[in-house]
Amino acid sequence: MVKELGVAYYGNLFPDRARQDIEEMSEHGCNSILIAMSEYDWIEWKKNVFSICQIAKEFDFTVYINFWAWGGIFGGEAPSFFLHNNHKYRQEISTTGVKVPAACFNKPEFQKYIFDAIKILAKKDFIDGFFWDEPHYYYTPPTAEYFTCRCKTCQEIFTDFYKKNMPIVLTDDIIKFKEDMIINFLKEISIQVKEIDPTKKITVCLLPPPEVTGIQDWNRCCAILKDTIDVFSSDPYWLLYRKSLDYVEKYTKITVDLATKYNLESQLWCLAFLIPRKKEIELKKAIKIFDDYKVDSIFSWCYRGAEGTSVASRNPKEVWRVIGETYTELKAKYNLL
Repeated sequence: MVKELGVAYYGNLFPDRARQDIEEMSEHGCNSILIAMSEYDWIEWKKNVFSICQIAKEFDFTVYINFWAWGGIFGGEAPSFFLHNNHKYRQEISTTGVKVPAACFNKPEFQKYIFDAIKILAKKDFIDGFFWDEPHYYYTPPTAEYFTCRCKTCQEIFTDFYKKNMPIVLTDDIIKFKEDMIINFLKEISIQVKEIDPTKKITVCLLPPPEVTGIQDWNRCCAILKDTIDVFSSDPYWLLYRKSLDYVEKYTKITVDLATKYNLESQLWCLAFLIPRKKEIELKKAIKIFDDYKVDSIFSWCYRGAEGTSVASRNPKEVWRVIGETYTELKAKYNLL
């Protein structure tokens, strides 16, 4: 049964304006919000980020924080201060050693960067949970034989695991190793949160195929993380890949089944950016699929159909209207606050 209806929010950092937006979200059926907090937001606007979270709580929203595009290893378009200031901690292409714009999961310096923020955020009572968004290595073509990362740190860890030198080309061992490193990283940051406040809800969201630079073995991921996370999530953004709604149904079933198997809550994300004109009705159909499979939480990326951004829908006002109409129907159906 649906318990949460939410939307991702970013781009505005003035609390008085955010109040108007959150009120509008509430009128559109939302009872939850994901604050997509970039590194810039964190470093330069921390006080206002906190104020916006507090305003959302005034509307009885459940408030989640997303480390949006931090280090280039989480989903999102936002730039990274860490990458700008720490070129030596970037991932490296296996065949050339060229550094790419994504932090290496295994670098203690990057891990500390995340941990330091968690230590502050996890103590805030106006934050209900954290959202680990599409964790992935640097995007490489699906047919590429090279991979990232093969920096000195990764080579040392690989050799310790497999008792052999790290290869230069992509192999099954490398695929498993990379997934292990992402999962270990997710486990560590989740433990960091839970040690400070066990009541904070942790969500892991995995991007389904055809993306191949993240975690492909979802069952293994859930099996390892089941005791440190609370929600298993995915975002089957069908229109981005020119897929039908069958794609949505396929990965909705997989997500819900795995969440059920490991006693986790389930969450599905509805695409609400880059929506072509006349395709808005498909959002309603996708959300109905989520509901048919009895998902616990439904979110949409992002507020107002990404109006005014580089990923804006062709008719963002219609996108937002359809989401509001569909959410309001679900809110009434389940008598949600």
